[in-house]
Amino acid sequence: MHKKATLAAAALIVLALFLAVPAWPGTIPASLVPEGARWIAHLDMEKFVATDLYGYLEKDGRFQIKGRDIDRWLKMDLAKDIKGVTVIGLGPDDANIVFAVEGTLDKAGIIALVALDKEHQETPYGAYTLYSSGSDEYGAFVNDNLLVFSEGRAAIEKVLDAAGGKAKTFAGTKLAASLKEVPAGAFLSGVIEDLSGLGKEINQSKLIEKASGLFFLAQEKQSRLQLRLQMNADTPENAKNIADLVQGVMALGRMSGGEGDMAGLATLVDGIQVKLDGKTVRLEFDGASQDIAKLLSSRHGFSHLLD
Repeated sequence: MHKKATLAAAALIVLALFLAVPAWPGTIPASLVPEGARWIAHLDMEKFVATDLYGYLEKDGRFQIKGRDIDRWLKMDLAKDIKGVTVIGLGPDDANIVFAVEGTLDKAGIIALVALDKEHQETPYGAYTLYSSGSDEYGAFVNDNLLVFSEGRAAIEKVLDAAGGKAKTFAGTKLAASLKEVPAGAFLSGVIEDLSGLGKEINQSKLIEKASGLFFLAQEKQSRLQLRLQMNADTPENAKNIADLVQGVMALGRMSGGEGDMAGLATLVDGIQVKLDGKTVRLEFDGASQDIAKLLSSRHGFSHLLD
């Protein structure tokens, strides 16, 4: 029980980082985001690669292992050729999630790879071409350097409509306004306007059911990783309930004693600050990038998330 509690508490620190590490993200391509978008997450690959954290992880070799197949198939260097990846949530399920990848892309190579699927199709859609593999994977090039893909055709069509000027973008929405809080140095950021619309599994959480929105970011300053996760509740009372739940999980984590394989995680739990301001709960963490890298690269801790 104590080990699980420590893992849960430590996950509060690195949630945003782990959500984005599997992707390889430049600025958010705002012209792609439809007016009805519910959430958006973005990792600036150029800024991430420039961090000491990335340098430590690169020496460990894990990024080369994760990217070598893509490097071989598409003849590209992920860390150098990919500028940004933006994830756009239009609804509560996977079919409503759209990925936008920006960088130096091998368009011909990607199209040729899709064509290897016997069920692949190419369908004109306005000024674009939809490439599909079977019936549940769709992709399109907005231009030679920007690729979008999704499991849902309706979702990707909404994004293409925004890109082509046929539909409004999210420029005037609260979602766009929230992203203005992101500092220039952040390599990772994301905002969810309404947590209640993310699906049945999310809504079952006692923590999430009291929150109305979420904002997170990660940046590095002077070789220290800084994480911030902010949740907004509908009432000050529910905000306090969220803070109490977080503090409770952290307390259970500390009860593990920080021994053995869990020692590094317990130390990170101690680095979390929980701040309450009216309807807002904010979790802040500041830790040495080298220590975070050691935890991520160890055979224990969260290493399974990188394998």
